[in-house]
Amino acid sequence: MMIITTILCILIVFANARWTENDCGKRPIEPFLANNNTVVGGIQAMRGDWPWSCSMRYNGRHICGGSLINTNWIISAAHCVTSTLPTAYIWYCGGHELQVNETYTQVVHTKRVIPHSAYDSQLIRNDIALFELISPIVLTDYVLPVCYPSINDAYEHEISMATGWGTPIVGGNLSNVHMEVEMPILTDTACKDKYRQFGNMLDITTQICAGRKEEGKDTCQGDSGGPLIVRHTDNDWYLIGLTSWGLGCGEGGVYTRTSAYRDWVLSYTGSLPNSSV
Repeated sequence: MMIITTILCILIVFANARWTENDCGKRPIEPFLANNNTVVGGIQAMRGDWPWSCSMRYNGRHICGGSLINTNWIISAAHCVTSTLPTAYIWYCGGHELQVNETYTQVVHTKRVIPHSAYDSQLIRNDIALFELISPIVLTDYVLPVCYPSINDAYEHEISMATGWGTPIVGGNLSNVHMEVEMPILTDTACKDKYRQFGNMLDITTQICAGRKEEGKDTCQGDSGGPLIVRHTDNDWYLIGLTSWGLGCGEGGVYTRTSAYRDWVLSYTGSLPNSSV
């Protein structure tokens, strides 16, 4: 037993020492599980598939998602902030199942909550918030930061992925396991046309649309604040959006355009991994 424990400790230390913040957007577990299609349609993510995706717990219950952007900061949606008291929010990173205490999960408390000062809860504008962690998170194969896009990055027509533990239908129960959905990024014109009925509620300079009604793919309640990501030509994944709002579920949605807030994020975090300042 002593020998086994020692070996496990050595393996964990080795895994932790392997990664730095510059290794953003990488999926170390993906090559080992890529052919293990356990669910038809690929709606259930594989354990460790999206290492930056974290669960926000409020009063012990999952309420929103978030993304690790460096060892000290998680980014999410401002509408997830129901209290500015940091101790109200606990983050679970590296996990797959909500109701299981998993070996690879890191539980981290919040030091500071920073919703955007211009957040408008009526128009759902500037729906972005930063959470400073009380202690640095340890980078492992199961917990790594996502890359942050540059201000001028464009994603029209690209295929994106959204992940989270949200409900599959409006008013339904949360998913116990981490889920993923693939959706196309709409053009700015298509996005404005889709939500024209809402007048000035949509701001295409700070928001991005993904998913189409006819495809029936979308994020839903409980996915708020979670990542909308695309794979760049460098094979790393970049956080292009935060789940914000939509017309019910299954009709596509509106996401906070993270590239528009790059300078705001940097003003607090000081740095972003693998991206030019």
